[in-house]
Amino acid sequence: MENFELETVIAQAKTGNEIAREQLILHYKPYIINVTGHFCKKYITWSDEESSIALIAFDRAIDTFSTEGGRSFQNYVYLLIKRALIDFFRKEQKETLLSLSPSVTDEGTQTLKYENDQAIEHYEEMTQSKELVEEILELDEKLGEFNISFEELEHHSPKHEDTRLSLFEMAARFISDEDLVQSLLQKKQLPIGPFSKKTGYKRKTNERHRKYLITLILLKLNPQWIHLSEYIKEAPGKGGR
Repeated sequence: MENFELETVIAQAKTGNEIAREQLILHYKPYIINVTGHFCKKYITWSDEESSIALIAFDRAIDTFSTEGGRSFQNYVYLLIKRALIDFFRKEQKETLLSLSPSVTDEGTQTLKYENDQAIEHYEEMTQSKELVEEILELDEKLGEFNISFEELEHHSPKHEDTRLSLFEMAARFISDEDLVQSLLQKKQLPIGPFSKKTGYKRKTNERHRKYLITLILLKLNPQWIHLSEYIKEAPGKGGR
């Protein structure tokens, strides 16, 4: 579906055109089920509850999507599906914990304590995992302002360790300069010229690794993403990961 056609069909669906809405659902069904299966890390069919939740999220995406900010409809769908599934799993895990009853006989106390501890440990692991996903979604939203999607970062990650080390250093140098940071946040573009001039880093290197470098800078500027921040505390080979 071409972009201009997609925008037209979305606009029609928003105004109550059910044929247009069904056309969108039919076109994106493979994408919806693939995103759901990828997030759940298992094979998903349309009879599973997770796929129903994803479909509801897609329906909401149709009604709330806006082209402002440069985000594509597909990336917006990806964001809403993951948020909906996070809420679903979080609710499911909480209900599992609440269902454990403390009133048991002495013989069953030890067993229940073990099961309860295991459930709490599992819940904490799930919570940390979901918090990480939430941080990734927030990062993805920020990256959208720079016309970068989280999914494409893998293709822009440096292959060599030396290059990656250099980019960690470059990101640290960048955020130490308030003018460069303000320029990046206001214009939503990496100020390659001024950065190269101030630091001596080659312009060609900055341009080649622009998307990865912007990602590192955003991570450093948002320390509240505590799980993602673990990956950038120190560059590999310098006491970090």
